Amino acid sequence: MHIITFSFECGGFDNRLMRGGLSPLVWNLSREYAARGHRVSLVTPAHGHLEALRERFDVRELDYRDEHTVPLVLDPKVWPDQPPETGLTLDTRAHLLRLDGVDVYLLSDAFLDLLPDRLYPPPAFEGRDLAYAKPLVFQVGGLRFIRRYLADGPAIVHGFEPYYHYLLPAVLADDDRYRTVSTVAANSPVTQKVYRPQVERLLELFGVRGPDLDALDGPPPAEDSPAAAMARALAGTRTHVEYGPDHVGVFPLVVADADLIDFVSPGQRDHYVTWEDTPFEALFRSLPVARRLRERPDRLLAGGCGIADSWLARDPEAVDRAAVRRSLGLTVSGPVFYHAARYAVHHKGQLELMRAVAEVLAGDPEVGFVIRCSTGGGGDAPAPVANAAFQRLADRYPGRLHLDWRLADEDTLFAQAASADFCVFPSKFELDGFLIAQAEAMACGAVPIATAQRVTSHFGHQRSLDDPAATGFSVPGSFRDDDPGLARALAERIREAVTVFRTAPDTYARLSGNARRMGRSFTWARSADLRLAAYERLSHGERARPPAGELVERGWLDALPPAALAGHRDLIVRAATERGDALALARALGCGVDELGPDTWEELFASAHGRGDFARCAELARWAGRPDLHARLADRFRLAGDPDGTWHVRYAHPGAERVELVVPEGSPAPLPSLESASEALASDEPAPAPGGAVLRALAPDGDGVFTGTLDGPPVGSHAVAMVTLRSGRVVWDTVPARAPAFRLVATDLDGTLLRGDLTVSARTRRALERVAAAGAHHLVVTGRPAVACRHLLNTLGYRGLAVCGQGAQLYDAGADRLLASRSLDRDLARDVVEKVEAELGRVELGIVTSPPESRFKVTPGFGERVRHGWDVTTDRDLLWAVPIDKLILHHPDVDEDRLAAVTRRLTGGEVTVVHSVKGMVEVLPAGTDKGTGVARAAELLGFTGADTVAFGDMPNDIPLLAWAAHGVAVANAHHDLRAMADEIAPGNDEDGVASVLERLFAPVEVRP
Repeated sequence: MHIITFSFECGGFDNRLMRGGLSPLVWNLSREYAARGHRVSLVTPAHGHLEALRERFDVRELDYRDEHTVPLVLDPKVWPDQPPETGLTLDTRAHLLRLDGVDVYLLSDAFLDLLPDRLYPPPAFEGRDLAYAKPLVFQVGGLRFIRRYLADGPAIVHGFEPYYHYLLPAVLADDDRYRTVSTVAANSPVTQKVYRPQVERLLELFGVRGPDLDALDGPPPAEDSPAAAMARALAGTRTHVEYGPDHVGVFPLVVADADLIDFVSPGQRDHYVTWEDTPFEALFRSLPVARRLRERPDRLLAGGCGIADSWLARDPEAVDRAAVRRSLGLTVSGPVFYHAARYAVHHKGQLELMRAVAEVLAGDPEVGFVIRCSTGGGGDAPAPVANAAFQRLADRYPGRLHLDWRLADEDTLFAQAASADFCVFPSKFELDGFLIAQAEAMACGAVPIATAQRVTSHFGHQRSLDDPAATGFSVPGSFRDDDPGLARALAERIREAVTVFRTAPDTYARLSGNARRMGRSFTWARSADLRLAAYERLSHGERARPPAGELVERGWLDALPPAALAGHRDLIVRAATERGDALALARALGCGVDELGPDTWEELFASAHGRGDFARCAELARWAGRPDLHARLADRFRLAGDPDGTWHVRYAHPGAERVELVVPEGSPAPLPSLESASEALASDEPAPAPGGAVLRALAPDGDGVFTGTLDGPPVGSHAVAMVTLRSGRVVWDTVPARAPAFRLVATDLDGTLLRGDLTVSARTRRALERVAAAGAHHLVVTGRPAVACRHLLNTLGYRGLAVCGQGAQLYDAGADRLLASRSLDRDLARDVVEKVEAELGRVELGIVTSPPESRFKVTPGFGERVRHGWDVTTDRDLLWAVPIDKLILHHPDVDEDRLAAVTRRLTGGEVTVVHSVKGMVEVLPAGTDKGTGVARAAELLGFTGADTVAFGDMPNDIPLLAWAAHGVAVANAHHDLRAMADEIAPGNDEDGVASVLERLFAPVEVRP
């Protein structure tokens, strides 16, 4: 195979080109591919290091010269001093360095040679210095190089980090020579976006017509919804970034066209495609990219990463530990703790680490620390001190704390890791796994103290100490900048580790041995083999089959293929029960939801409640018809006001560890920061932009109860709380400021909820979000048979129950399962046809066959009314060959109102007669209509007509509107429906449903 590696950083062969874990990842994989006989072309910027590289390697200039212009379309809000569009005229040259069988193509021009010391433009450059566009220039120049110089046959093009190659999959998608792979190495926020006009301009530059940028991100949440309050609060963290509608998501761009999405550990893959248990999970589920990932789990690959062979070839026992410690100036007699990473104080947890180090050093004079926070390039040149507070701490404790800002070579790193007893890696936000650095230290026998996160769950440090396979100690995950709770936990774990080291040498020896074996199991050979197997499948057009266990682990129970239900029944039953998922449980058991027993409902509710899945709890209580379960939910979140405008909040959940309320910005000041404003500006980590809301912790009041006060009403129409459970899971909970006017919203689809082009407008989506936010339920009630609306409901993101087939069918959209269906007697249908034709003459006929086929079959006279996918037959006898759900009548000369009236008169109640589409009359089993269908669905959901507002447009919606407490006809509705409706809304193309829901579920100013 020809493998083209596309990476902004690849200096694993020379530490002058290294700034992070991406370099060894890219270089070691490339070497492994080449060692197996594959042709490997590594495309990367020269970063201004050509002359330095020539001193050590044979670098030759290629006969390649690309004079081109990169158009820059700049956001005027960010770049007020620049023209809206400018062009960078560049002369890009290519140089070749052949090393270890890899062809390294170094691209060089005026922009790609900028910033040789740091490689990456600092975030502070945005809006001030066009050098910020260097990564974009690499994407354009690198893609042009691939298409012009590396176009001699099929190739796998593997890009590393979506932000540095998001154009690549779209540009190469329609070129049969290439298959594209995207590796997510660090968990940047899924909502990281780039300026959309810039993307559009560059796609135009490359002649690319797709992807559909409008479909990538979806509309923002309604302004006053709980989802909007969550987003505003999370904008102050590093899991979510708020952008305007003129931006487009980086990760969705890659997911849209890449053939494989690759991750550096199984835990990272499962985390990044679910964000389960994190504060971002609720928002992530609402994004189109979440649905895309679930639809194609075969594209997800955990290729992993490893440790260099040169590191594994070294013997930790050969290191003179005492000599290394003396060389570092350490004079302590106790254990030594080691940390080595790029300086990135927030997502690498270094602020909290240094706070913990200060606390431990103040109380134990015999503990030592080796802390490396690299800021500069490799070599012996001094590196800048990035953090004065860190340096002051090191100066305060000479002989006990060695702090180094330089990027060290492998010899130095190995000696220091081998001389340590423990290693400390407190990654935060699941943004960084320290996968290589932690594994290297563990391979030397250093016992890890690290964050309990999915990305590094395979390292074993999260196991309890008495587990025979345990490797070390864990601290809780954190989603806060400069988190005092994490700092305290780190100090506690370090002191616990010291105690084990001093008093339980056998336990320490077991942990150290386990850590060494675990670390040494991660090899680049294994990682390369996993990816090469996936590349082979791509080359042959084969799709992977994800193991059922992976889908179950992610909670994608509805994505399991039917075969998995039989082969993994016990696993699925256990997972469904643990998640409180009644639909998945019923599917696995092969029964209906209404067949589950009382004990099962109790168990499901307890599981969902323990997970803090309160929406599911409410759903389970409704389905089970259990008021006592509803009562368990009622008092968990209380909001009450005083006449002076003060609001009191009380929150109670037995598993809650911490409860924080979303409040307007202006909360109490945080701890004094160890990072100055100027240091933050110079950092590679941009400060999160304020979102207008922050999180304020409520005070614990014992037994899982938390209380607090607000100076004014809550943000938006709800009080919104972020709840951290003792399990580490983080969930959101809301309480509306008032009860909604209706608890169930039942809508027809065609002509009502859908516009004429069969789409749902952004305004209508926001209105439905507001309904959900108020605790109400949306129920689709349509004349379409279930099979005909499956794709449409999926497109809408609808995953609940749906009443289909004019009320004859009850369909579970989330599980893609027909729960109930009624058939029409065929002899009765033929009798109806004979009677109608005896009075009105020949009619054209159609039928819908019974499930699972549910095919439309019609006679030729339907003419222009025949839709794509319908079967046309001249043999009427074929219409009655199989069971049918309904009969459709069309008369070329009699309108549908008269045809329906005559059919009703002639059949005398033996059947139900309705019409919902111009020119067609439907004949259904007696007693079947939208009213009976919605009543049955509502009963399952725990609602009645008194709880319901319903919307429709045709006479078949009359029973639906009659059953509901409030019936709304859209302006384009049939006159019979308008005559009986309680309200007339604007037409479907004017978002009539949305206009009514906005009023009924409008937020109000919260008053005491």
